Amino acid sequence: MFKFAEGECVAIRNDNPALGLTAGETGRIWALYDTQPPAYEVTFRAQGSDGFDALMYEEELVESTNEWQSASQRPAHSLASA
Repeated sequence: MFKFAEGECVAIRNDNPALGLTAGETGRIWALYDTQPPAYEVTFRAQGSDGFDALMYEEELVESTNEWQSASQRPAHSLASA
């Protein structure tokens, strides 16, 4: 059973220096993997770029009420324009 759904906006729970992400930055789930623990492919948007995809485990993510906003105030983007 998955906690999050495809297309859902999620936030990263803790800083991830390897990916250059800080806690609270948001991304959109585009794939779910039935693994233990459950994993998700998430697209994150970097300022001034088209973004990047990262494989994240469920415990690394939290629900987000912000659409493509982040703790560092990155600009919002729509998947429709991607």
